[in-house]
Amino acid sequence: MPPRLLHSPPLAPAHLRALSASASAPRTDARHLFGEMPRPPDRLARLPCELASFARARAAGYAPSQFAYCNALAACARAGAGHALAEQVYCAAWKDGLSGNAYVCTGMVDLLAKSGRLRDALRAFEDGDQSSAVCWNAVISGAVRSGEDGIAVEMFRRMVWGSCEPDSFTYSGTLSACTAGAELGIGQAVHGLVIRRDPEYDVFIGTALVNMYAKCGDMGAAMREFWRMPVRNVVSWTTAIAGFVQEDEPASAMLLLKEMAQNGVGINKYTATSILLACSQMSMVREASQIHGMIMKTELYLDYVVKEALISTYTNIGSIELSEKLFEEAGTVSNRSIWSAFISGVSNHSFLKSVQLLKRMFHQGLRPNDKCYASIFSSVNSIEFGRQLHSSAIKDGFIHGILVGSALSTMYSRCDNMQDSYNVFKEMQERDGISWTSMVAGFATHGHSFEAFVTFKNMILDGFKPDHVSLTVILSACNRPEGLLKGKEVHGHVLRVYGETSFINDCFISMYSKCQVVQAARRIFDATPCKDQVVFSSMISGYATNDYSEEAISLFQLMVATGFRIDGSICSSILSLCADIARPFYFKPLHGYAIKEGILSDLSVGSSLVKVYSRSGNMDDSRKVFDEISVPDLVAWTAIIDGYSQHGSSLNALEMFDLMICLGVRPDTVVLVSVLSACSRNGLVEQGLNYFNSMRTAYGVEPELRHYCCIVDLLGRSGRLAEAKKIVDSMPMKPDFMIWSTLLAACRVHDDTVLGRFVENKIREGNYDSGSFATLSNILANSGDWEEVARIRKTMKGVNKDPGWSMV
Repeated sequence: MPPRLLHSPPLAPAHLRALSASASAPRTDARHLFGEMPRPPDRLARLPCELASFARARAAGYAPSQFAYCNALAACARAGAGHALAEQVYCAAWKDGLSGNAYVCTGMVDLLAKSGRLRDALRAFEDGDQSSAVCWNAVISGAVRSGEDGIAVEMFRRMVWGSCEPDSFTYSGTLSACTAGAELGIGQAVHGLVIRRDPEYDVFIGTALVNMYAKCGDMGAAMREFWRMPVRNVVSWTTAIAGFVQEDEPASAMLLLKEMAQNGVGINKYTATSILLACSQMSMVREASQIHGMIMKTELYLDYVVKEALISTYTNIGSIELSEKLFEEAGTVSNRSIWSAFISGVSNHSFLKSVQLLKRMFHQGLRPNDKCYASIFSSVNSIEFGRQLHSSAIKDGFIHGILVGSALSTMYSRCDNMQDSYNVFKEMQERDGISWTSMVAGFATHGHSFEAFVTFKNMILDGFKPDHVSLTVILSACNRPEGLLKGKEVHGHVLRVYGETSFINDCFISMYSKCQVVQAARRIFDATPCKDQVVFSSMISGYATNDYSEEAISLFQLMVATGFRIDGSICSSILSLCADIARPFYFKPLHGYAIKEGILSDLSVGSSLVKVYSRSGNMDDSRKVFDEISVPDLVAWTAIIDGYSQHGSSLNALEMFDLMICLGVRPDTVVLVSVLSACSRNGLVEQGLNYFNSMRTAYGVEPELRHYCCIVDLLGRSGRLAEAKKIVDSMPMKPDFMIWSTLLAACRVHDDTVLGRFVENKIREGNYDSGSFATLSNILANSGDWEEVARIRKTMKGVNKDPGWSMV
């Protein structure tokens, strides 16, 4: 029986009769039999004509040659369809004894591989003549095209160890497999084999080597091979430029383009799009204009792909006007790629304008592509509009793709709808590492630690190796003491997979610190062989978070002595520690360092300096630093207001608060506590009550226990105890110890024994500390009620007083 290929579809009767016509019916017109077949679609219009001669030859009793069979199979491959007809041609070759012929085998393998039927291609290859490099090349390139890089490398290994000598196409296809699979080691082995067998390899292999090294991240080796090539064509230059673009080295890409021009090699559209991608940064505005001018001098300006790249470049660097001008000049009524490129770029700058353009595009009868949908989904913050766009993406068939699916899932996560986010993720037919990481990040961000870990484990089971980003995301779900066990599991997994953890040690230090296991964080810090600025910063922040002030300052001094530059976040953290432990001899040198290094403009540094000077009682220097901040944020305003309030300058505090409101800074709960405290300390009862009563209406802040405590203190200091009691009774939450102790202290000052005893009962019910009983005892002593004093003192015998300490 003739060989039967896997998954082959049924044969059409008309095909069968046309190809089986033989000498028994020599006058049968094969062309007439082909006419009985259903009319093929337009893209197959050439297929019957090209095969007619083949059919006539067999009908006339002639056995077609190996080349005729090869041409017939190539015709099927070019048409992109007709698998049943191709298989019938192959069966006819089997009857003629040519199924194992190298040319026929190559044609069939090539056809099956190009149509995505790699298993069938491999079977046809095994049944055929394997002495031809062309046949090996067909199956290797087919495996690469199907994403089966391992199969491609294995076929190359078999070829090398066999009797067939690889050629340039073989090496190029195998290097492409190494590139796609990021297998630098295997690529280097292939490179060594190339040098041993042909030291003077051609530009085809040289370009493949440059591409392999560049795509695997080794630009040094890529450029060594590039300059080693005796002849370089436009593909070679473009490959090297694209490598620098991938490594985010736009300056190197521009220098290489300049040298390419000096060597007399003109650019093509792929060179233009690569170099424009390098210029898609705010620092490359001038270079983008130069490339634009270069393109205008060539016919490339007429190419829609180049126009699309120009539009994307200008939108990425913020030149929306130029981008829009190019868009309007392009005559883009029927070109959805340019529409999509412009809308995608605009969505990063103006979501409203991108929506307007999208509506205009729909009105023109065009539909967005997947990149356009992904860009707009990345900008959507309204779940209602997101659902409408979701429906449109479903109609256009993009919803199951990686690009749109990931962006849509992230959009729902950003809109706090994790259920829909996960539903979209589940419906994706294919997922990559980025989509898995985004899903884990969504769960972690919304506090769903369990779901984050389940998704992370499924990601590993799906064959994805966690990278720095995904590990950082999952460790963020372990930043509480209850997540310590899971964090240790991740730590163990990294050790098993990578053998070491130095590339992620900063995240482990942060995780253990937030889980309050500072000793473990310090052990990881000490075990890190090459400590960089990030590792130092993580350890210092860990110490600061857990109130290890002395250790944090000591490590900071070591960091400075080691020669690392201190950034704004570290400087701010150390300044805050100095404020907490009152160490002015530390923060004054830091102030000088901030001025010297130019980081005083950092809002966090400025605000921390205002706070630290305020805490030390130096309000003059605190105000000087505050006035040097160009646009103070709420933290800086809170620091200066609280400083004035704490040090008896209540009027200055209120003046700064009024100025803050005039400048449009919206207050929060913390700054309003400082304002109410300032009113209390200065006896501004009516003004304090006005601030308190307008918290909801004027500032949108709901009063908390701290605010009620300030008002009780304000009324208590002025002797308005009845009003203070009324405020306590009207509180929407249960009064805590601070409320009752504040009211009790006011009763002591104004000798209100009745209210004091009422408060005493409340304190007894709450089982509070000895301080409240001592205050009540003093109130009764001032009123002369010594019997009650004795009773209170007797009650206090079982109550322990917490010891205090002083830094003086």
